[in-house]
Amino acid sequence: MNIYEIMTSDGASVEIEADFYERKGEDWVFFAGDFEVTRLPMNDVQGVLKVPNPPPPTEPEPERFI
Repeated sequence: MNIYEIMTSDGASVEIEADFYERKGEDWVFFAGDFEVTRLPMNDVQGVLKVPNPPPPTEPEPERFI
């Protein structure tokens, strides 16, 4: 699942979890699998940014006894 930050024309921003998004007519539609998560009119969207996924946590190194 990806996280997208959507900047709207009124200056607000919102984060959406979705697999992908595409244009449908005059809307941007965000999907999780085959399900529609969010639909926004294109005129209300200033920009869409895919938020990078954080790296997976690393396991601490085992203690070494001398």
